[in-house]
Amino acid sequence: MKTNQIAGRCILACMFAYLLIQIYYISYEIMPSMKEGPWRDVVCLFLIQSVFFAVCIFAVFVLLIAERFHRDQTSPFSSLLLVNGEGKIKKEVFLQDQHSFLITGAKKGRQVFVEQIQDPDADRYLYGVCNLVRGRWYLEVLSESRPVGIRRGEENVVYRLKEGIPYQLTASDVIYADTFKIVMRQQKKIWREEDGADPM
Repeated sequence: MKTNQIAGRCILACMFAYLLIQIYYISYEIMPSMKEGPWRDVVCLFLIQSVFFAVCIFAVFVLLIAERFHRDQTSPFSSLLLVNGEGKIKKEVFLQDQHSFLITGAKKGRQVFVEQIQDPDADRYLYGVCNLVRGRWYLEVLSESRPVGIRRGEENVVYRLKEGIPYQLTASDVIYADTFKIVMRQQKKIWREEDGADPM
């Protein structure tokens, strides 16, 4: 899929470049040397068609860039659920129009919170920060004094995350902080290109 898209865009780019060269050659080389007559009308028509197709291809590229920019600014997850040790949902955080959030905890006790990065509570412990980068969420642990873990998909293993390494999150991942877990809810009807390997 991705290879076909790249090939298609390369073909469009080559056609666009060819049309630009053709428009320049007709406008500055052929048209000035032609006299009035039926052949000049044919050349003018050909020039108009070339300009039209060049504009159409340019519009396609503009739409692709706009779509990619919108996709990179959109969270692939609609929300996250903060679930306590008893399996009860403590809070649902909606991620639309969000680009970052903090996972914090009480300095005394086992409470875990999800906070806005702009206004964190100074009395809480920082587990980690999640940032939206080019349409994908990444979790980075800020300290290893309190472990943070992640379970990938259907695996039965919880991996302990290392400090300072960004880990890409997928819809099937579950984050563990103390006795709490954070579950992602996937956004519906959003298309993503496949990434390479995760840093895990």
